Amino acid sequence: MREGARILVVEPAATGGLHAHVDDELSALAALGVHAERADVRILPRPDPRTDAATVRALRRAAASGEWDAIHAHGLRAGALAGIARLGTHCRWAVRRGTDRLGIRTTRRDPRHRGLRLVTTLHNRTTGSLPARVLGGVLLAVAARTADVVLGVSPDLVDSARRAGAREAHLAVIPAHPPGASAPAVQPRAAAPAGQEGGADDGADGTLQVLVLARLAPQKDLPTLLDAAAILEAAAPGTVRIRVAGDGPLHGELSAEIARRALPVELLGRREDVPALLGGTDVVVSSSIWEGQPVGLQEALHAGCAIVATAAGGTRAVTGDAAALVGVGDAPGLAREIARLRDPAELARARAAARQRAAQLPTDADLAAQLLDVLVKGPDRQ
Repeated sequence: MREGARILVVEPAATGGLHAHVDDELSALAALGVHAERADVRILPRPDPRTDAATVRALRRAAASGEWDAIHAHGLRAGALAGIARLGTHCRWAVRRGTDRLGIRTTRRDPRHRGLRLVTTLHNRTTGSLPARVLGGVLLAVAARTADVVLGVSPDLVDSARRAGAREAHLAVIPAHPPGASAPAVQPRAAAPAGQEGGADDGADGTLQVLVLARLAPQKDLPTLLDAAAILEAAAPGTVRIRVAGDGPLHGELSAEIARRALPVELLGRREDVPALLGGTDVVVSSSIWEGQPVGLQEALHAGCAIVATAAGGTRAVTGDAAALVGVGDAPGLAREIARLRDPAELARARAAARQRAAQLPTDADLAAQLLDVLVKGPDRQ
């Protein structure tokens, strides 16, 4: 590691997984003795010419200052704006002083500036209208071609970066933290004997306890979950109870649909006691259209819960073979796999597989090793 390495982290206005990952990065770099700090810029969710121009100017000044060894941009827009800033800085320096033997004005570059690296981590897939997807494609091309390394939180994002022209692209390490790591652990319930597999709360009557950890937003495709709940209730009334922990813009719509169809689904809202919820859960379900490396499923694996999920984005990268995966939008498939886990022997096997997979998930040490490789060691990887 180069002595005194300094990393500038560019983060958009974000919460949730992206913000948590940046926090993990800053902690990991600090543990390595590397100075890292967030750039004082604003990157909004949508293009804003004035704000974006100010961001490019600020990053261009940072790149030209010689104070930083690398810039790590998180998110598509952050990566594209950082790439534009870096290119602009290189071009301006290339014509500032002197002339070469052909009479072209050139300059000698500061060695620290010449070695400035740009790493971009992609956190989300571009969705929405055709114009939004076209713009996303343009931004991806800029971000991929201007970065030294692109990291993607899911395999499909890595593939997209390579197709867009990235020189080097890898799966980002997202460390798995056991739920409630800073609090007393809640032990997962042991599988009950046949005929007594009830969950916590009202599960003593044999009800399978299902938990969904999801923001109430279109990406989570909760209407498909409700369709699966309807199938389960029609086939075997009262045998499955589904709780959804999370808030979001679709709360009213989903609540009305649950009431209209009399579904065995309860919306819990935002919860801070996820470890306790997992401790009283048999099965964790995800019906998402797309995911990076879902933290909720990582927590479920650590808690020893069975998992049923759609094979969306990076879900398989997290669960491996320790989950029953179905196609995106496949409500009958979700219902079938959930129903299968009413068998205590199947549930016990799924829980054992989850605990085994949890031991294989990446750690903070793995994140630190990747950051050291792509940000600090540089192109020679020495």
